[in-house]
Amino acid sequence: MVDPNDQEAAAMAAAADVAGQYIDAVGRSDMATWSEQDWRGFVEAICGAYVDALVEQQIAINTALSKVQQVPV
Repeated sequence: MVDPNDQEAAAMAAAADVAGQYIDAVGRSDMATWSEQDWRGFVEAICGAYVDALVEQQIAINTALSKVQQVPV
């Protein structure tokens, strides 16, 4: 990603943590030995973590904004 904003950088950090956890769970750090299922799970884990982090950030922003504007979420 070229020039990520603060939210994207935070989401990438969250995805990186999940990537490390996934690699530990697979038990093999040599990705050349991974099966198609291993790879699919890896991609799903990191993409899901990235999107989840962005959604959580947006919810937090919306909540904070509604408090400032005194509008129910």
